[in-house]
Order: sequence, then structure tokens, then C-alpha cells
Amino acid sequence: MPAPRRKILNIAKTDDLLKPRSAILEQAGYQVVPALTLLNLERACETQGDFDLVIIGSVLPRDEKRRAMTAVRKSCGDVPILELYQPGTEPVDEQAQEQLAGDEETALLAKVAEVIAKPRRRRRGAS
Repeated sequence: MPAPRRKILNIAKTDDLLKPRSAILEQAGYQVVPALTLLNLERACETQGDFDLVIIGSVLPRDEKRRAMTAVRKSCGDVPILELYQPGTEPVDEQAQEQLAGDEETALLAKVAEVIAKPRRRRRGAS
């Protein structure tokens, strides 16, 4: 029986940014759940269950990234967060365990595989 596909919550500011990243991840064999708003994020955590990783896109403003990280912790629990940030800027680095400058395909897939491979305790978010 094949191993279950790893599930990633992909958060972005616009569909134009969300769809290409989702496609890259899906082609690599991941199950991807998209979220464009905090409400989408919270619903995904409530209905989709246990994520292996949450990716927060690079062009979200810093305050939106902070709100997204807080919502992830509240709704999804102790899932790893990978914050993407634009080269030449600084990551928010508040609740994200991992950061990656840019979102070039090869680097993104390598970082995702690295983060997912790390052992962690699974815990649901607060209800």
C-alpha cells in the first residue's frame, strides 16, 4: 500500500501566485490545499485535518503574514510553517520554523522536502 500523500496548506495573496506554487507542489506529489484569506485558512484547518506543512507566500504584507501565522497556530496547531520572503528583505520570523528567500521551484521543493522530513509531534489546534 503506498504511503499517504503529504498535505500542504498553501497561503498566498492572489490566485496568480497561489496556482503556480500549488501546481509545482502537486506535480511533486503533495496534496495541496489553497488559501487566499484568513477565513479560507481557518476553514481548511477545521475541515482538512492535519497538515504536514503550511507555506506562507512571499508577497503577503508583514502584518498579514503575522495574522496568518497566528491563525495557523490557533486553528492548525503545531504544524511547521515555511515563510517565503522576497530576496533583499527580512522574514517576519515570528512563528515560522523555516524561511526561504524567494520561491524558485528547485529551492522550494528541496526546502519543503527538508521540512517535512523533520520529525515532529502532531497536535491539533485549539477548538
